[in-house]
Amino acid sequence: MNETRFIGDMVGSYVLASRALSTDIPKVFACRARSISVREVVLNAPVIGGVGERLGLSFQELGKLRGKITRKLENGFVAEFELEADERATLDSRILWLKRRSLRAVEDRREHKRVLPRDPSATLVLGQGRQIDCLIIDMSRSGVAVSADIMLKPGSLVAVGAVAGHVVRQIEAGFALQLAELQDLDTLEGRLTLKTGSHRLEAARNLGLMRDQVAEA
Repeated sequence: MNETRFIGDMVGSYVLASRALSTDIPKVFACRARSISVREVVLNAPVIGGVGERLGLSFQELGKLRGKITRKLENGFVAEFELEADERATLDSRILWLKRRSLRAVEDRREHKRVLPRDPSATLVLGQGRQIDCLIIDMSRSGVAVSADIMLKPGSLVAVGAVAGHVVRQIEAGFALQLAELQDLDTLEGRLTLKTGSHRLEAARNLGLMRDQVAEA
């Protein structure tokens, strides 16, 4: 019997069991579901737990779910759900609804102020040469929301890939940046995720400028 499966992008959040009681480090992270069935979900995620670690997941379209990590991926992991029979039946119906909705939807990136990058994995460039993996929640010409294993206060200077900006607010699963300059949406994803060597050189230049600004402050 074939299981119900939805293949497509869906933004959510997760809490790892090892972080659930944390008070001094981030415990809620954003994630991007790439495919989901009543049995498991494949995620892009900024912080990867250990195989066997339990976690809680939340998606606006599907509600709250729980499971455990079964396999690590380069930019995320696979989690197997731990659900009762009635919970699994509810998830099955919601995935079917999600599939029907996606068939009716007509996506046009140019019509949306905030859009989802095709590849959400990126790198935060901080002061003193620090770099840390992050996940892009969404992006626009003027800002980007990210999730990472770090807390940054409003006003903090940071770059996502080759795009510099500063933190304007914290959100449940990360923080939002205002970009230093308005961006072209057609090229923004490449600059955020360092698709080419020129983008990586641009990121290095931005890091140098950030060091100068911190030194002058």
